[in-house]
Amino acid sequence: ATTRIAVAIATATLLLLLHIATLSLAFQPVSPLRPPAPRSVSPLLQRITTVGMSAGAPKAVETKDAPAPVGPYNQAVLVGNTLYVSGQVALDPKSGEMVGSGDVEAETRQVLKNLDAVLKEAGATADNVVRTTVFLADLADFAKVNALYAEYFDGPVSPARACVQVAALPKGARVEIDCIAAL
Repeated sequence: ATTRIAVAIATATLLLLLHIATLSLAFQPVSPLRPPAPRSVSPLLQRITTVGMSAGAPKAVETKDAPAPVGPYNQAVLVGNTLYVSGQVALDPKSGEMVGSGDVEAETRQVLKNLDAVLKEAGATADNVVRTTVFLADLADFAKVNALYAEYFDGPVSPARACVQVAALPKGARVEIDCIAAL
């Protein structure tokens, strides 16, 4: 009988200790010297969350003043207040032929003209562009392309940008530029 009582007391003590441990984990006391940090959300995260939640369905943006897509994509897609413009090469929108005959400056002018047409169709300008990617067939063309790029994006805030050399571009192009704009 003594053994049974000892086992019962030990079991009860163990259960009581487990219960106390569980309660102490669930109700952590707050130190009066170090109150918990407030759980606030940055204004940027609030805007991203709000835009993401109220963005609605993606909408295709199309204009006859820029080349028609040569594949299963759109000239641009508008989601909420964000415009994603597909990469543009130096195709003439009317003839569908490449412009410039290999002259990277002539190609860059046409690329920027095509980007501008798509931006305008969505109600945007170069000043709305927040990010670009420049693809070059030859990085040696960087200075020439950069000079024309700087003329086009001459607003108070230049877009963030990546510029990379690629093995090849569609239609034998020497430059392609895509962008993201905030409307």
